[in-house]
Amino acid sequence: MSDGIPTYQWRTAPTHLRTRRQLAAEGLRPNGQDIAGKLPFQRRGREYVAHLFDVGKSAPKRPPTEAQLEALAKATREHQLRAAERHGISRSEFEETTEPGSGWDTPTSALAGYASPGNALADAMTHSTERDGMDR
Repeated sequence: MSDGIPTYQWRTAPTHLRTRRQLAAEGLRPNGQDIAGKLPFQRRGREYVAHLFDVGKSAPKRPPTEAQLEALAKATREHQLRAAERHGISRSEFEETTEPGSGWDTPTSALAGYASPGNALADAMTHSTERDGMDR
């Protein structure tokens, strides 16, 4: 026990204590409660401490507001644009709105004619499915 807070070894903490991530996975938040326990562990030779919280004192997560969701969407978009720029893609290419072309409006039933004999891809697919049927 350090600082009056119980310290537990790996996998020995009581079942009602959870880390922040475990609470979040269950849709909960610590709700301002004090740390109920500590769990020391090592990762790559460094010492860390996980804080444990009581599930009974936890509260449900608050849903984000519309403004928060909009800010998050804006930040995500900016992050993606900057990543694209690092890879040599211009920001203006993302802001262009072009039609995908008439091929996108064609129903798949109209494409059935492409699977006619003499089409190398269609022939290869037909032969491979025939072979698969024989192996079974």
